[in-house]
Amino acid sequence: MTSPRQQFSVSEQSPRGSMQLNTHSPYELKDLYQNIDLIDRKIAHSQTWETFASQDALDAHVRKLTTKRANLIKSALVLTNLGVECDPQYVPRSLSQTARPVADTASGEDAAVS
Repeated sequence: MTSPRQQFSVSEQSPRGSMQLNTHSPYELKDLYQNIDLIDRKIAHSQTWETFASQDALDAHVRKLTTKRANLIKSALVLTNLGVECDPQYVPRSLSQTARPVADTASGEDAAVS
């Protein structure tokens, strides 16, 4: 008679050296991007509209949101490094700003030359 533990032993059944499947989907990356954008908006809102008892309370709140944002960005970078692709329209504005000034500068130079 075999015990339930012996019947469902995974280590004996799976071959060694098998490849792991990439179970990450573009929808995960899209959700991360949307959460990053939401936290960006929360930071902007708290700095402009919310009232706090002191400047230290505001700084603590912004620091907490910034830490959450940093963790989300790390997760998004891990997914992109694993090869997960997502539609560029979902990239948060704060992350896509590095590419915008180059395009704006180029179009500004064309307008100045014309």
